[in-house]
Amino acid sequence: MSLRERLTRKYFDAVYNPLYDASTARLSRYIEAQDVLVRSLQVEAGQRILCAGLGTGNELTSLRAREPWLNLVGIDLSRAALARARCKPAGSDCGTALMLMDAQRLGFSNESFDRLLCYHVLDFTGEAGPAVGEFLRVLKPGGRFVISFPSESEGPGLGAALLGNSIKSSTAQTGCRIGRVARTLLAGFIYLPLTLRRHPTTYTPDEIEALLRSRGAADVVIESDPVYRDHIARGEKKKGG
Repeated sequence: MSLRERLTRKYFDAVYNPLYDASTARLSRYIEAQDVLVRSLQVEAGQRILCAGLGTGNELTSLRAREPWLNLVGIDLSRAALARARCKPAGSDCGTALMLMDAQRLGFSNESFDRLLCYHVLDFTGEAGPAVGEFLRVLKPGGRFVISFPSESEGPGLGAALLGNSIKSSTAQTGCRIGRVARTLLAGFIYLPLTLRRHPTTYTPDEIEALLRSRGAADVVIESDPVYRDHIARGEKKKGG
């Protein structure tokens, strides 16, 4: 691991994850995006779900709210993120397991999950191929996935896009507009140092589809988020593949 990568990980543990729930996680755009991701998974009672790179556990909370009877598994490389996730109801109940694990080297058996969610993780893994290969390996045939990929339009413009969206939302909503803008500024503050990391490998929709299909995916649909500046790919693992 390079010095830059070690510093990035320490920053996540010391600053980003402790402030995440009070800033980014409360932005209206983040909440909307999270709801779309969870609905796209089409979860059903009794399924086993892997959240790869769960952060502070907000996706687990949304999944549990949508369907209480799920077997949730969350992994992350940040001990601080896992600790915060365990403090939330969905992270501490008997149907959830949280583990310190690398998304590129999953310690699970083949075809052991019904659904997989990976949001804003491949920005930090270098080439996406190894992680995507692992995701499709542990997913059951017919199992659905939702994965975000970094796009070329990420970077400093992300903070400006989030701020602009927050201000626009504030003019259309009642309540504390100052608080909403303050949360956006805080999110921009904690995001800014991450722009100093090595620029992530980015992908076009065609490249994403080719990568997923080469790993056994089918029915791939890719949409681009104009605010978060990433590509969201959803589909399922090919049956019999």
